[in-house]
Amino acid sequence: MIGYVTVVGSGRLWLVGGAVIDRLVNHVGLWCIATLLIYQCASTPTIDDPANQLALGCVLMTTTYLNSIGRLVSADSVWRNQRNAGLLALAATALIVLTVASARYSGRSIDLRIVGVGLGIGCAFAVTFTTFVITRSCLGALRDVDTPRAARIVCIGLIGSNAVLWGAQVLALSQLATGLPDGPQLSLVQAAFILWVATNTTLHAIPLVAELVRRAGMDRATRTCRRLLPLWRDLTAAVPEIVMPADARHDSDPATRLLRMTVEIRDAMLHLGAYLPAETGETQRNTVREPKSDRGIAEYAHRLVRAAQARKTGLPPAGTGAPPPLPVVAHDFDAELAHLIDLARIWPQAKAAVG
Repeated sequence: MIGYVTVVGSGRLWLVGGAVIDRLVNHVGLWCIATLLIYQCASTPTIDDPANQLALGCVLMTTTYLNSIGRLVSADSVWRNQRNAGLLALAATALIVLTVASARYSGRSIDLRIVGVGLGIGCAFAVTFTTFVITRSCLGALRDVDTPRAARIVCIGLIGSNAVLWGAQVLALSQLATGLPDGPQLSLVQAAFILWVATNTTLHAIPLVAELVRRAGMDRATRTCRRLLPLWRDLTAAVPEIVMPADARHDSDPATRLLRMTVEIRDAMLHLGAYLPAETGETQRNTVREPKSDRGIAEYAHRLVRAAQARKTGLPPAGTGAPPPLPVVAHDFDAELAHLIDLARIWPQAKAAVG
């Protein structure tokens, strides 16, 4: 589990960290790794071991970032509140370390049972409170009808993992309060905690996987851009003045690049409207043979190829009016994009027929 959290956390630090919520999640991953690593260095399971004291402080720092995630409202106030909560967690950790060290230095014994119960209850309260805040935020997102389906799946996963963690805390606190010896319930607590860590780490890995897919060029927007590229290249070569200046800040985003390419194709088609030849029997005979449902787009693609060639070679417009750019009128972006994809599919065959 330490290796899994480390791999996901390292990947997120490398590729995912632009938004405030992503930076908070990355900090949670770092403190979780620190907690697990320091806990592995403890020689005894008692609180008088310095490693366990530091691990407890890391748990407190983790809860502060989880609380900031659950209460995220604005980027301006979140870091100020997080800084104050972090200072409080550091002060609590220092108090624990100094108290144990002072008792050991003066030769006084530490009642590990009472201290263990008190720290266990305090830590459980902190974790329960922060997970309750996150669960409340997730429930609010689920009630919002505009929440995307992917976000709903993440919210359900977080709520389920928090419920498992609450059950583990109830078992752990009951063992501490009743003084029962370690038994089967300890294995259940450990299994529930590992399940909670695994679930949350997997959910945190979703943006990382999406970024890796985007960088590999396998996301939907990039694949659509590749399909539209031959059509875009030929039309913008005929009407180069409609191509917008390159912007390195936004062109790296596939969705923005797809929107820009769609707009430029539409503008080029409007400019070429006056160059479209009239439909004649000869045009219809030279049109690419397609099924009846695609015949209108195929006929239009054949005429648009001729219009692009005429505009590129400097011929005068063929007419005064501008026919509709596509045989089907699109009422939204998705419908228009689907029509352009159909046109791009026919485009190579139309160019070959005209050639």
